[in-house]
Order: sequence, then structure tokens, then C-alpha cells
Amino acid sequence: MLTFGRKILRIVLLLIWFPVMLLKAVLLHIGKTRDERVTLGAKLAGEWARGILRILKIRVIRHGEFPEEKGVLLVSNHQSYVDILVHASLTGVRFAPKKEIRKWFLLGPYIEMSHPVWIDRKSPAKSLETLKEFEHTLAIGVPLIVYPEGTTTDGQHGLLPFKSTPFEAALKDRRPLLPLITVYHVPGGEMNPAWYGDQTLLPHVWQLLGLKEIRVDVYSCGLFHPTGETRKELAEKVRKLMQNAYREHTGIEVLP
Repeated sequence: MLTFGRKILRIVLLLIWFPVMLLKAVLLHIGKTRDERVTLGAKLAGEWARGILRILKIRVIRHGEFPEEKGVLLVSNHQSYVDILVHASLTGVRFAPKKEIRKWFLLGPYIEMSHPVWIDRKSPAKSLETLKEFEHTLAIGVPLIVYPEGTTTDGQHGLLPFKSTPFEAALKDRRPLLPLITVYHVPGGEMNPAWYGDQTLLPHVWQLLGLKEIRVDVYSCGLFHPTGETRKELAEKVRKLMQNAYREHTGIEVLP
């Protein structure tokens, strides 16, 4: 009964928080240029995410250095839709979600509010257009978050091979990258916040709403500066760095 009440209370609070942020976004976007809207969208995404995390009692703990540097490409392992909230809460970011998320209940429209770069994985022809948008995002000083594994995992078996395309965005002007390792902890051994495989979204969200609390440790690997690598070389260097950090911070042995 307590868990059910917790779920209902959180749903009510979310239904209040979402319109409040939507109204704020609409008012602040008036008269802004496109670049100003992208910058504002990233900032509002951080505020929106921090509010949701408070409602869901998800505590994010930073480890290591998180430099206040503009135009950084953040790179993280990927386990859940919750990652979006966790990483936005760190600094305010522009997202690069798959276009299917655009149709998700509540989450899709509100991610739209942050002016994301929607990714169409079924259309290779749009890859160049996406890359140019990535480069422009970093050039105007907006942090961009990418999940180069390309899908979510259970977070217990290391990192999948990285897709190298997102790393091209950092090469043009040798923009810095900030690799992150994100680790979830749920007291009492309750459900795993990771959403992966063939799990259905709404039942997973319903379970998540009932969790008393979640702790998320985000480990910074420090700024990584490209030094002339190809995008595939850069992707592999960053993955190796993150694999080592993953092993160090989780104690889980992983394959290369």
C-alpha cells in the first residue's frame, strides 16, 4: 500500500512539474534566435531533470572532475531512459536521442522542448546532416551527450563496441570529450533501473515510480583532448579508457 501511494504521489507531482517547465520554456523562448533556443533548451533540460530526480528521489553523486568548459562532448555508458535525467542534471545538455523516443508518452514531448538532435538510424543519408548539427552544437558552446554503444544494456557486463560516428564531431576543432561511467544502486536489491532488451517501457516506469530511492554514481574520467586520431581511433581510445574506469569503479571484470 505504501509503495502504491508513493507511485500516485509521484505521478501527481510530475503532472504538476511538467506543465510548469513547459510554460517556462514557452515564455523564455519568445524572441530568441535558433542558437539561443538551443542554448536555452540545454539549460532548461538541466532544471527539468533535477526537478524530476528530486520527485523520484534519485540522488546523483559526482566523482572526479567535471570542468566547466563549453562545447564539451560527454560520452557515457547507457542503461536506461533515466540516464537522460542523470546526465542533464550535471550541467544541462543537448541530447541526441533516436527519433522513436519522440512518440513516447510525456518524455518525448519534453525532450523535444530541449531541442535535441533526433537520430534516424534507419536513414544513413541523414548522417551527414546529424554530424553537422553535432559540430554546430559544440561550436556554440553547448554540451552534447552521446551514448556510442547505440543501445541500452544491463550495466553488468562492460561496454558494447562503440559506434564511431559521434566522435567525428569532436575532431573538426579538436573539441574536448568528457567520458563518464554511470552506475546505479538501489538499496534492498529491488528492481534494476536498467531498461534494456525486450522490456516494455510503461511497466518498467511503473515499477521505477515505486522505488523508495536510487543512488547514481557518475564517475568522470577527466577531459580527453583529441590529438589527430581518426574517429575510429578516437572511439577506441575513449572506450578503452572507459572500460578501465568501469572495471575500477564496479569491480566487475569485463572482456576487452
